[in-house]
Amino acid sequence: MRGRIGGVLAVAAGLVLPGSGQIARSRTATATEGNTASPTQLPYTAEFHTTRVQTLPDGGTITQESTQGMARDPAGRTYNASTSTPMSEDQTPNTMVNVFDPGARTHSFWTVPGQRATVTNEPAADAPRATCAAPSTMPVPHSEAVERARPKMEDLGKQTFQGIEAHGHRTTFTTAAGAIGNTETLVNTDEVWFSSTPGLAGINVHQVNENPQTGRMTRELVRFTQGEPDAALFQPPDGYEVLIKETRDEVHCPQ
Repeated sequence: MRGRIGGVLAVAAGLVLPGSGQIARSRTATATEGNTASPTQLPYTAEFHTTRVQTLPDGGTITQESTQGMARDPAGRTYNASTSTPMSEDQTPNTMVNVFDPGARTHSFWTVPGQRATVTNEPAADAPRATCAAPSTMPVPHSEAVERARPKMEDLGKQTFQGIEAHGHRTTFTTAAGAIGNTETLVNTDEVWFSSTPGLAGINVHQVNENPQTGRMTRELVRFTQGEPDAALFQPPDGYEVLIKETRDEVHCPQ
């Protein structure tokens, strides 16, 4: 048995927006006063492709595919969009978009296709935050089982992906037989490569996860452009209703 989910995502100027049939139009960027990016953070546009393959007991597989678009502009705004396609090819793909503006302290969210964008105003970074929890003074008990379950870490050195130099690590988690009802030892590996390129540090450019319970997941960088992205990425599509919400730092503590 084999199923397949595909995704198409427009992450650069002039690409077709999923399900819209329209070309993304360039818009004039309106910089928020005081919204400046750190000089160490370079603007970019990137596209990732993720494939998940799960092997079934009968030997068949289920394959799921999705795409992710990411961007950062000179003002420090970030764009993150994820697209997946339903099983039926005659249905419209759905894209979820999140935009963060650190200068205006706003988070924006909308879907394509859709009709409304939600913009949440965040409190100032130095604003006091309420909490119910008191600092814990309870010592953490030592567990020999936890010691044995510690993951193994490996340094994979450096490698280049789409022109981006990255540093990789592999983490191996081993679950002993019988620990969670498993009859055999389970080994889960997670290989992650983060950009080490100056100005682009910290971007996850490649990842491979092998899990005997969920299958194999591969996330790879398929397109990268260093430079200012299309300003239209950071704004809701024309015709969308914009709903403004204020973040309220309220905590209801138990009596």
